[in-house]
Amino acid sequence: MRIGLMTREYPPHVYGGAGVHVEYLSRELARMADVSVYCWGEQHNEGINPEVHGQQPWKEISDGTVGKFKTALEALSLNLTQVKALEGIDVVHTHTWYVSMAGFLARKLYNIPFVLTTHSLEPLRAWKAEQLGSGYAMSSWMERSAILDADAVIAVSEGTKKDILKAASPVRRA
Repeated sequence: MRIGLMTREYPPHVYGGAGVHVEYLSRELARMADVSVYCWGEQHNEGINPEVHGQQPWKEISDGTVGKFKTALEALSLNLTQVKALEGIDVVHTHTWYVSMAGFLARKLYNIPFVLTTHSLEPLRAWKAEQLGSGYAMSSWMERSAILDADAVIAVSEGTKKDILKAASPVRRA
């Protein structure tokens, strides 16, 4: 069994709970299967289980985009880069909206199961609209699309589960 864990943050580049979660999850999963972690940032740890593959968003976007939506475009570019590396992976597991489209695309392109863990939801973080500008609509769309398409969704708390059922329901409420 080969598991591909997709995350924005992984040690030493951890700034929140998702990075800590993935660090411990990858370590425990590596006891039972081959694990490859795909994350943001320059790091590579090949030949050790878990393997770590760090990548950067596309330079054309990082260097050429000035709008607040830059982060959303960087995330999508990195997801496209990461999905190329998933040949031979048996299951893909994503953490946070930053990598959710990699799982979404892996499910479609490689016909493998897609597990998504959500730590919180974009639509419930209104302050992100100021941070991401119009990219907020894109990040929310990426997250919602992935949640609706995943084979399994893991909520980190009962409150997050309720949020998912309310915000990511296939039927939109006015």
